[in-house]
Amino acid sequence: MEKTCVFVTGTNCTGKSTLARALIARFGGTAECDGRITFCREGGVSLAGRYREGGRFGGVDGLRGPKGSSGTSGLAEVVERALRRADVIFCEGSYMNTFGLNLTNAMFKARRHLVVVLYADASTIASRLVARAGRLKGGFAQTLNKQRQCLVAARKWASIGVRVVMFDTANEAVPDIVRRTLEVLGLEGAR
Repeated sequence: MEKTCVFVTGTNCTGKSTLARALIARFGGTAECDGRITFCREGGVSLAGRYREGGRFGGVDGLRGPKGSSGTSGLAEVVERALRRADVIFCEGSYMNTFGLNLTNAMFKARRHLVVVLYADASTIASRLVARAGRLKGGFAQTLNKQRQCLVAARKWASIGVRVVMFDTANEAVPDIVRRTLEVLGLEGAR
């Protein structure tokens, strides 16, 4: 299989971390995690960042660059290192909602590319935010703006030839999203 980099994008409460944990489970759980890369037991699959049992967040958001900057500044090195051992790396997090030099450098460390965009309607996002925090915080408009940024970035990825698939997490279950993503990658029988 060609080395593959998959970005999973979406705003808060669209299911990015839930999808990452489902992928880890699908590929036999965590074999090893060095804090920057999580390797699955099966299928030659890795994920950028750390995923802890019971942890709500992980992935690129937990990475720090060489000078303590956001996770995307060191993402290219993480992708390159992961693909020395694995065939596929999934990179998810709220920092993945843009299109820029850090992300293009990371994406093109692989020969195959995919962007998975998770989105939901405003009322679904609001109800998930309330369930997570106990109330709707003042940044709801920012959350919706971030979703718009994800969609703009997806259009840019597609314009340079990167395949983009989109899933409405208000209407599509995580197992179906996993299955369809793996079908796109040619890994639907992997386990």
